[in-house]
Amino acid sequence: MATQLLLIFLSLAIFLWHCLLRNKHSPVYQWPFLGMLPGFLFSFYDSTIHDLYTRALRRTGGTFLLKGPIFINADFMVTCDPANINHIFNKNAANYEKGRDFKTIMEPLGDGIFNVDGESWKFQRRLLHSLLNNSEFECHAMQILTEKMRSTLLPILDRAEVVDLQDVFKRFMFDNMCLLMKKQEFATKHYVDNDEQTKNKTDLLTQFLVMKDEDGNCDGKIIDKTSDKFLRDNMLTLLVAGRDTISAGLTWLIWCVANHPTVEKRILEELRQVIAVRPPEQVNGDEGGFLRSNELNKLVYLHATVCETLKVVSTSPIRAQDCMEFKPERWISERGTILHVPTYKFMTFLAGARTCLGKTMSFMQIKSMASALLWKYKFELTDNNPSARTTVGMVLYMKDGLKARVSRRDH
Repeated sequence: MATQLLLIFLSLAIFLWHCLLRNKHSPVYQWPFLGMLPGFLFSFYDSTIHDLYTRALRRTGGTFLLKGPIFINADFMVTCDPANINHIFNKNAANYEKGRDFKTIMEPLGDGIFNVDGESWKFQRRLLHSLLNNSEFECHAMQILTEKMRSTLLPILDRAEVVDLQDVFKRFMFDNMCLLMKKQEFATKHYVDNDEQTKNKTDLLTQFLVMKDEDGNCDGKIIDKTSDKFLRDNMLTLLVAGRDTISAGLTWLIWCVANHPTVEKRILEELRQVIAVRPPEQVNGDEGGFLRSNELNKLVYLHATVCETLKVVSTSPIRAQDCMEFKPERWISERGTILHVPTYKFMTFLAGARTCLGKTMSFMQIKSMASALLWKYKFELTDNNPSARTTVGMVLYMKDGLKARVSRRDH
């Protein structure tokens, strides 16, 4: 009996020693049979899955194997190493399709560009590239954004004392995106290429219907882009992309600026320099903060602040000792211009062939809204919480919103 107990004790000791060795360099404790699942579940009381992944990636240098329970085959690799991302998105993109699981998760978007691969993806990307690089459509979108801010957003903030900015921005961007879609005025599925009145329409749906892709193709051999399903899937995709990304990015930008007064001071100084050279009649009142496209391009520090905000929220794979600090200056060169960073090192907008086609417009819209809001208002966070938590999802909103006290600036 004693011998049997000794053997059991030695076996248990060897097994535990093996477990300790296996977990020596593991970011999350790996349990026998259950893998890392208990470690993740036990940590959820004060963290999100994004927080856990971030800590694990930092501890392992950018890549680790997440081991699930042995009976459900749930092991998968997590990485933010720029070399791995470059391999997946640039050098070997054709080998890494989205797959069935991804399409199941994104099922509400149907056969929009987010979900498809192959020839369908290539066709939709060419079509969207033609649309989003159309100067008339870009001007139309920026004009709608500015008018919508004047008519709804600024009046709301003028009357507000304490407001949940995230909720306001989400509602505002939803309304703004809906102003770009209107099928009732384009009731027929057929269009005539030489109809100048149709061609001059700049709303999103009309542009999609009349737009040819970059190769001049619109014969429907690959996709019937006038079908209700195709239009529905792509309009919903663009609606979600336009609303969620801008509202979430702007929310985190205001939060970051409010927590870093020196950054806010530099942004305001930059705005004064740009506004100072404008005619006086364009500076008075609300007009001062609404900048034209060429003026927005001069806001180097604000652009750097947007990049730094997106880097913080998306935990982009930037290798630096101070990568967890909020430091917009890292994005500015010695010549005072924005540093070029390869997309595989700053993949908020994805990378390689799948780089977001709306990246340029997103920067323009965020900078336009941020310059107008920061020029006119002072935002003070009501909870003074420098470590806001993210929601769990594709778009990282703030879990508890962004409540702030709003006051007019006295320039």
